[in-house]
Amino acid sequence: MSTRIIFCKNAVETLTYFSMQLAETFASWGYEILWMDFDMLGLSAWKLRQALQKEPQKHTVLLTFNFIGLSYEENLWEIDEDGEVQTSIWEQLDIQCLNMVVDHPIYYYKLLQKTVPGMQMFCLDRDHVAYMQRFYPKIACDFLPTAGNKYLENSTAKETAQENLVQEETFAQWVKRPYSVVFTANYVPLTNIKKQLNGLDTDYRDFYYEIIDAFIQQPQKDLLSLIESYLRREDPDLTQMQLLDAMNTMQAVDLWIRTCFREKAVRILAEAGIPVHVVGQDWEQVCWKQPKNLTISGKALDSAQCVQFMSQAKIALNTMPWFKDGAHDRIFTAMLQGAVSLTDDSKYLRENFQDWDTLVYYDLHTLEQLPELVCSLLRDPERMYAISRRAKETAEQSHTWKQRAQVLRKWMDL
Repeated sequence: MSTRIIFCKNAVETLTYFSMQLAETFASWGYEILWMDFDMLGLSAWKLRQALQKEPQKHTVLLTFNFIGLSYEENLWEIDEDGEVQTSIWEQLDIQCLNMVVDHPIYYYKLLQKTVPGMQMFCLDRDHVAYMQRFYPKIACDFLPTAGNKYLENSTAKETAQENLVQEETFAQWVKRPYSVVFTANYVPLTNIKKQLNGLDTDYRDFYYEIIDAFIQQPQKDLLSLIESYLRREDPDLTQMQLLDAMNTMQAVDLWIRTCFREKAVRILAEAGIPVHVVGQDWEQVCWKQPKNLTISGKALDSAQCVQFMSQAKIALNTMPWFKDGAHDRIFTAMLQGAVSLTDDSKYLRENFQDWDTLVYYDLHTLEQLPELVCSLLRDPERMYAISRRAKETAEQSHTWKQRAQVLRKWMDL
């Protein structure tokens, strides 16, 4: 194979985990794999230059997530005395850059002002793609959903054994799974967001809270359409650039509404007497009325541990990070691990997954009905098991990192 692929590790744990699965697939196809280790970035950059000097004829591709390596990092970018970004190792070495972004583009406002020429960006939500095409038409951007995680460990034997266990799990084995409901997600304390908002002038603060309340009342709305309607109410003549600048300030709104519904879903289940095993950081900071129904990990667990929890759950709860035309990897991971994915919906999900066939939807408008939905599932384990088997088959066929690698492969200039 005449192509080498660069992946990044030790910058963000979850994104390293995604990269490891992609790297495993590409390596099995004969691609040369190089790693940029962010714990030793200077050494990694030196090794990269050495590798390209040795075999300069090989086409080289950076395959990264969330602008890792493209964030003006020392050793990878040249910055002048005035702090202006000049050039990068990717341009100097003629390396193609494929960048998968798993958050809304508003989180990368500064990085989008100057990117590597020719960078190809992928978003996991079609609304995000539309946002990019509207505000950054010169940056190539396409839709690529996220994928489900499998269990990765140093021991191939252990990995194979765990996969086979889920694959061959009989109904009698499945009903003995120890957790009724598992939710694998960190919590962002609302008190932290309040401090940020309360530091604003009164008019600005009230405006942000008004938008937050609007999202709570209209949770079907995507970020841009609702926020733009409020911004244009204040200034109908906003230019595209002014609107883009204003959207950059709305990260607190996004974090608030996703945290609000995440907490509310767990709280409603616990207060209805349904045991929920919550896996993630900072959940102990929530004041619970029924803590006896909650088991909280109390720390951030790595991706492999989250996969293991899902493989022991009957139901894997998900709340979307406000993806209204995309999906979160929790959904596909739950499917691969044989759990029933219980999630709020999106246009993309509705197009691809039928309710009560391969997953089960709940409505953010009517969260008070969530406990009865969970109880109806738990009362019918045979039906849950059937859903989990169909979901696992579907995810294995269409929603693993191997399938995403097959798409990415087509974008490489071979």
